[in-house]
Amino acid sequence: MSLEEGPPHSPIDILYQDDELLVADKPPGLLVHRSRESSDRVFLLQLLRDQVGRYLYPVHRLDRAASGPIAFALSSETARALQASITSPTAHKEYLVLVRGSAVDSGEIDRPLTGTNGKKKEALTRFEKIGEVYRSSLLRVRIFSGRRHQIRRHLAHLSHQLIGDTTYGKGKINRFLREEHGLPRMFLHCARLEFDHPGGGKRVEVRAPLAEDLRSFLLSLPGCPPDILEEA
Repeated sequence: MSLEEGPPHSPIDILYQDDELLVADKPPGLLVHRSRESSDRVFLLQLLRDQVGRYLYPVHRLDRAASGPIAFALSSETARALQASITSPTAHKEYLVLVRGSAVDSGEIDRPLTGTNGKKKEALTRFEKIGEVYRSSLLRVRIFSGRRHQIRRHLAHLSHQLIGDTTYGKGKINRFLREEHGLPRMFLHCARLEFDHPGGGKRVEVRAPLAEDLRSFLLSLPGCPPDILEEA
């Protein structure tokens, strides 16, 4: 192994796989694929390709810091159909996030977001509160569109910035939680991914419990109810 390759990575958990696609449990800290904005040399796509011995086609994204299920196609033909399925209104993409402040019990954000091309696109986010801990709210969030940083931007618009978000969040709060309580990263985890199989005939549903680093951080916060994740 060369120094450029870096240390070996643990095997990526495969949550679902058949002859046409696979869904992996993305670890935090990895980009899904190469980006002009990053000098990273190791990517989830590369690691999975080497692990399963197949060429993979990415069809959607998760932020580098995020964790949870992400789907890949095993052929270009399946990739087009899978992308359409995952971006369809019938798809179910659900996340667990911790945000600053006391959020209302449930809400909807229907606010267009400007893309990298400067054009605004419709974006819809719905959330419900699971519980509160340490001046923050644990939310279950569902998105009905896939705009860049949609959850982070929509919730920041409500002044409920994601804990650990270094782009749209509150630096003072993030620094305090890192230094005093060991906040490991941005608190964003995909907990459920459900979509129509591109081959037809069945529904694919994959769930992933809250990643262990975020779970440990949450439960260590002062006054955190030990059963807060039972409803998550």
